[in-house]
Amino acid sequence: MTQTRYLFWRLAHTFGIAMRQRHATNAAAEMHLLREAEEVLGRLAWEDAEQIEELSVEYWSLRKLSKQYGELSGRIDSASVNLENSHHHRTELMGAVANSTKDLVAERSKLVETNERLNSRRETILAEARSVKRRHSGIKAKLEVLVGEGSLSTPEVDASKKDLISLKRQFKTLRDQRDDVAAKISATEITLKELETQIESRRSEIRDEALGNYQNIGKANRDISSNRAELGALENEMITLYSEIGRYILAHRHDPAAAPVAAKHRSLTSQMTALRVSINLNNRLSGRTTAALVTKG
Repeated sequence: MTQTRYLFWRLAHTFGIAMRQRHATNAAAEMHLLREAEEVLGRLAWEDAEQIEELSVEYWSLRKLSKQYGELSGRIDSASVNLENSHHHRTELMGAVANSTKDLVAERSKLVETNERLNSRRETILAEARSVKRRHSGIKAKLEVLVGEGSLSTPEVDASKKDLISLKRQFKTLRDQRDDVAAKISATEITLKELETQIESRRSEIRDEALGNYQNIGKANRDISSNRAELGALENEMITLYSEIGRYILAHRHDPAAAPVAAKHRSLTSQMTALRVSINLNNRLSGRTTAALVTKG
């Protein structure tokens, strides 16, 4: 608010147009802007404030805090790089789990198929052997009856004896086939167990590496969170100091010690001065006191 507008509103007030709440709101908004401007001025000017005795505490505190800020920022950057690398490595490990056992898994699948075919073949042989054994038992029972009835050498008896011999040979062939298939099944199952052991061994190695990788990710996240929390507290402390320096430079901009520093930021300090005047005028129009806002300069 300018002096001209202030006079306008003072005139309006004589006609009963007060607008006190509006002026109070404007003053509060402008005060917020002024506080922000003080912080900005302090950020810009603090490094030039070393020779201002009244700002010695703020200056050296900021020197110390700035160093800590840089160290914390470096830790966060380092932890962020570690986190990114760990996530990248985790992705590689996930692919490595599949790639490292791809050949073994393919071989295992083929053996499983072979084992299933062998088991199916064995069941077929066993079923055929049971059929042969049943036929053999039937013919043997038939011969016992015929011999018991006195038929020692008849065409029927001779044919039945030949059938028994043929069935014995067939049964022996089936038994040999069963034993051969059983041996192949046993060898296949042993190979499958060996493959499972190899697959588990490879995966275990990668899991151990992955566990270390997950621990790195957890540590990096904890480091980032911890350092960011510390950095946030540090920033708040620095903001307070920036504001103190900015407020002092604005209030003492004509003093010999502060004038050279204020001159470097003349445009900003001019705007802040105008803003402070506007706050005072709005507070007067709202009926509030301005004593707290009156500062040197």
